[in-house]
Amino acid sequence: MTTSQNWFIKYKLYHIPFWILYNYLWWAVQSGDPVHVARDAFFSPYTIKFLFYVIFPALAVYFNLYFLIPRYLEKGRFTEYLLYLVITVLSAASLIVPGYYLSILFSGRTMHELYGTDSMPFFKVFIANPLPNTIASTTLDMSIKLTKNWLQTKRRQQLLEKEKLESKKAAKQ
Repeated sequence: MTTSQNWFIKYKLYHIPFWILYNYLWWAVQSGDPVHVARDAFFSPYTIKFLFYVIFPALAVYFNLYFLIPRYLEKGRFTEYLLYLVITVLSAASLIVPGYYLSILFSGRTMHELYGTDSMPFFKVFIANPLPNTIASTTLDMSIKLTKNWLQTKRRQQLLEKEKLESKKAAKQ
């Protein structure tokens, strides 16, 4: 494996295509038109908004996985964990909303041209898409992480049981 491949794996850059695909599928399922979504996500004024959907939920997920879960959940500090998780999800979802307005700004189009409305209150946008998307991302990551931890614990228990049986056999002989 080359140095650049090691760097790619070490810094988990292979996750980037996952986040792009995840958000593309989220948008495609929501709209029902995957071809139209592919064009809009990668080759249109909506690309900025799409990037906000890729970046901020991913940051929330990694913050949860590598900071909140080890520091609070795994140590049984459930109330603090839930509080910080809610703050993280709300913050990440809030950071997605400016992507809508930046898409308008950089495209040179009007809000009505891009989104079919003359008014997009922050809270309405926040509740409609960014919040559900961020909750879904975080739920998915927690499911994967907790399942992985459970499987590792099961494997360790099986190994310990096997070693215990082998040591009992050896002691009898």
